[in-house]
Amino acid sequence: MNILLIDRFFLPNIGGAEFVFTLIGEALARSGHKVWVITNKYENYESPKKENIHIKYISSPQIITENKHWELKDKIRFTLNAVKAGISIIRKENIQIIHSNPTYPAIVGSILSFLTSTPHCIIIHGVRPLKSGALQEILKKNEKSKINSSAISFLTKFIFYLKSSAIHTVSEATKDDLLKLGVKKPIYIIPNAIQVKEAEKIETNPFQLVHVSRLIEYKNIQTAIKAINIVKRTFQKVILFIVGEGPYRKNLEELVSKLDLKDNIIFKGHVSDEVKTKLIASSQALLFPSINEGFGMVILEAFTQKKPVLVSNLRPMSDIVKDKKTGLVIHPFDEQEWANSIEEIFKDPKKTENMGHAGRNLLEERHNLEKYAQQIIAMYKKIIKNKD
Repeated sequence: MNILLIDRFFLPNIGGAEFVFTLIGEALARSGHKVWVITNKYENYESPKKENIHIKYISSPQIITENKHWELKDKIRFTLNAVKAGISIIRKENIQIIHSNPTYPAIVGSILSFLTSTPHCIIIHGVRPLKSGALQEILKKNEKSKINSSAISFLTKFIFYLKSSAIHTVSEATKDDLLKLGVKKPIYIIPNAIQVKEAEKIETNPFQLVHVSRLIEYKNIQTAIKAINIVKRTFQKVILFIVGEGPYRKNLEELVSKLDLKDNIIFKGHVSDEVKTKLIASSQALLFPSINEGFGMVILEAFTQKKPVLVSNLRPMSDIVKDKKTGLVIHPFDEQEWANSIEEIFKDPKKTENMGHAGRNLLEERHNLEKYAQQIIAMYKKIIKNKD
């Protein structure tokens, strides 16, 4: 099958949505399908070079850097140039389906579908933050966040009206939210997957934990930090590595300083995949208190290393992590409950190990790339058949 993917970046280490889309491309290519990708270059990062993947870059590396976000002129330039490139690729390569990531790539896919009559599928990772009661706990404290949330809400609903044959989503929770928002298009649920690799053979630090995410307020890392402050009273050697960068890092650093946790909370910033993997592998568990996720790919990364995951009791995280089986499910803002759960992890290493192995088994059974590619292709075939 000949497939056109459209995304801002075709990279596994820029964001969760981009990570997922890169895995889709690689899984399809590995299964023998031909994949064309319209995307941007990102300074200092290289898109994966794989057989059967052909990448068309729209921008120069100078447009998108770590210190310069997309401006309106960049978005307009991308949209116009991507449409031009897409028409050429669709006609020349006999593209059978277009698959896009929100937001501007989805607009490009919609225009291309209208101009060429090629079926178009939009992936929606999550819309829960538009209605999440938990998120309101944060928004009511931050006027700027209210404005940003309103903008996100408008853009998300706008996507539903774009020309597309179907919506691809990653969890039952997101499908439920889409239906509540009145989406009438066919919705296909395909849970995310990851390349199943051998777990690292590395010694586990008995009091080490790790968190991996973009450092933004709704990732709720502040609750984990407050929990570490409680755990420290019993386990003085507790250490939490925080991996990632983002606009909320300064706030988190100030909280760490206020609580005198500089020896217990270590900010690692951006790290290589190798370093990230080793940090997960050497930890007892992954802490993931986020209140706003479409899926949470790092959960699968923890399962790869046979590590349990502590998550907020919000969907879809609580659907992926089974309480007491592959991790622990906790109230998002109760730092005492988080502290108790962390202490439970430390006090019963055998149970912790068993939960990690159960997570690995779930990963191999449900979230492997081979099965993932088969499900994606089956979805494409249904979309093409229904269009005809």
